[in-house]
Amino acid sequence: AMAAAINTLTAIGMDTIASHEAALTAHALHRFREIPNLNIFGDKDPENAAQRLGVISFNLQGVDHFKVASILGHEYGIGVRNGCFCAQPLIMHLLKIKGEAAQKVQEDIIQGDRSEMPGLIRASFGLFNRTEEIDIFIDALKDITNGDYKGEYVQDKASGEFMPTDWEPKFEDYFSLTV
Repeated sequence: AMAAAINTLTAIGMDTIASHEAALTAHALHRFREIPNLNIFGDKDPENAAQRLGVISFNLQGVDHFKVASILGHEYGIGVRNGCFCAQPLIMHLLKIKGEAAQKVQEDIIQGDRSEMPGLIRASFGLFNRTEEIDIFIDALKDITNGDYKGEYVQDKASGEFMPTDWEPKFEDYFSLTV
């Protein structure tokens, strides 16, 4: 599998891959400007997309990062990472959480309550993505910002994650399993 992956990357060319990733990142950064109360952590300038990775970390003000990730996954089939990304001191710094507030977060986590755990949402773009997918992603974030999503979500305090309680995707709307 590794040899096949290397052969594929070599055949496509790393410059082509980097150019594609930069174009996707620039497109996303342009479209992110349409979303009120979206905070990007890192370079926001689409003109600099070729000098950065195809990874954008962000938050939506007023909507927990756990909840955004859950809605994106459950209702839109969009996978993002969220949380501290094994970099809790950096995330706490970026979110300006220090002193007593930082101590409280740590104490809550030790007590098994991650419901207030700070974090970011991270979208990654790569060779397999298309601009149309980024447009769907941006429209989903707009829906979430407007409170326009299907499920009622409740949070599990131990994990911090949100799950829909009254809604499930209808897989037959997306897949046909015939034998």
